[in-house]
Amino acid sequence: MNLIIKLLKLKITKMFICILMIAFIASLYFYRDWYFTQMHKCIGFYYVYKGDKAYQNQKYQKAIDLYKTALRNYPGHSHASCNLGNIYVSFENYYEAVNAYEQALKYNPNFIVCRMDLGIILSEKLANYDKAIQEYGRVINSNPFTINIPFIYDNKKSTKENKGIAYYNMGLAYRGKAVFMGDKTITSVKYLKKAEEAYSNAEKYLKDDYDNTYNLALTNHLLGDYKKAGLKYCQAINISPERFEAHYNFALLLRTMGLNKEALTEFEKTTLLIDYYGKDEKTKYIFGIINELKRRIINEGGYDYLTEREDLTALSQNETVYSHGKIISSKQKDYDMKKLLKCTMEKQFEEI
Repeated sequence: MNLIIKLLKLKITKMFICILMIAFIASLYFYRDWYFTQMHKCIGFYYVYKGDKAYQNQKYQKAIDLYKTALRNYPGHSHASCNLGNIYVSFENYYEAVNAYEQALKYNPNFIVCRMDLGIILSEKLANYDKAIQEYGRVINSNPFTINIPFIYDNKKSTKENKGIAYYNMGLAYRGKAVFMGDKTITSVKYLKKAEEAYSNAEKYLKDDYDNTYNLALTNHLLGDYKKAGLKYCQAINISPERFEAHYNFALLLRTMGLNKEALTEFEKTTLLIDYYGKDEKTKYIFGIINELKRRIINEGGYDYLTEREDLTALSQNETVYSHGKIISSKQKDYDMKKLLKCTMEKQFEEI
């Protein structure tokens, strides 16, 4: 009896295996395209793996060849297409980079980082501002799935930051359009206002971001809103006192407003920073402005003010060094750099 049961089990097993084999062969016939696709996907993943290794080792031409082989087998591998775009950017082949980014987004429209890269290249390298603004708008309007697992994974913060960065880049694109349209034309003013709106929206997501705050100040400056510009320049300076751009443009604003003494101080701070970073050609130009401001102050009866005040440009000599947040001079007292460079004019602009 046991022998009969064993034989039956063996026969049933063979029949089951035979049925599976027949079903597999039949599926190969009826679904050969699907199997063919899966085979090419596997080949594609293999070449993507090899391409990633070459990319990490900075063997860019080899990575390009491997990624292209991978994408011929599996065109839908969006990360390979995006990496390919990044390599083309490093080679300054921007049109091929755009094609690669668009290929990635064709198969994965929610690939936010890749869409941001596409917008930046369109705006900053190809001056295609309209298309760049569309791409940034898609990032802003996207609603990716967010998940927050404490201490393990949280993409809510990065999602908000991406929206803020998209608004910031949108502001840059609108300002680029404004510059392209000419100085103080109706159209350029319209785009500057759109840039201001984009930077203001970016502030909601990017807290204490120097670049966004500085560009918002600059845009208000170009629009002639000196109160907002002054307040934002001050805010940018206090976020990153060591960045000379905000000091320089703030000084230009103060000079335009006829606040010559305050402008002189900001130009001297700018000179101090530029001299430290070794930008001699800019230092010579600013020294010319400083001399002009000193003549203005003297003509206004401020000679005593100039002789009594401390000239900050004296700190930008070879005897000074910047160490641990302080300017150290062998001939003068130590200066706390952040305190020295801090903007203290917020109240003055609030009262305008």
